[in-house]
Amino acid sequence: MGTRKVKLVGYGYWAKVFEDNRDKTGYEDALVAIGGQTTIDMDLQEDQFEKLKKSQSMLRGKPSTDNDGMTRVRFKRKWTEDYGGGEPVVLKEDGTKWDYDEDGAIGNGSWVEVTLSVYDTSRKAIVGTRLEKVKVLNHKPYVPAIDEEEEDEPVKAAPPKAKAPAKELLDDEIPF
Repeated sequence: MGTRKVKLVGYGYWAKVFEDNRDKTGYEDALVAIGGQTTIDMDLQEDQFEKLKKSQSMLRGKPSTDNDGMTRVRFKRKWTEDYGGGEPVVLKEDGTKWDYDEDGAIGNGSWVEVTLSVYDTSRKAIVGTRLEKVKVLNHKPYVPAIDEEEEDEPVKAAPPKAKAPAKELLDDEIPF
């Protein structure tokens, strides 16, 4: 069936779609060898989730914890890959390129449009899905949590409690 392009709109969360903020290690360092990956979680309304399923993508979502009745799906793009690795194209609403240094990170709850490639693989039952483009339609600025901005004074640990002196073992005793 080849490659299918799919465009979806929804609320973006945890957007790590730039070289400077991509996931470089993954769970248990699984992504280290490929240089990491870029990801964005999206909350999709039912019609958008149906569009994803109709494309034969194998991605399955879970109920959103932020938006009732929506499904959260994570879209990924490997950093080094023979077919389409690296940063996805990231655009502003007017179609100009998003500049991470100038425009900042994409905040949670931003309304975004993603373009995906859904493709058949050499393994018959496996269909791949790759993030190609993110277009920010309504940007919500990223606001770091208070503990990310300032570090509190280090908490001093309580001194260890004194232990009772251990019995002296003789050379021929077995400590059971």
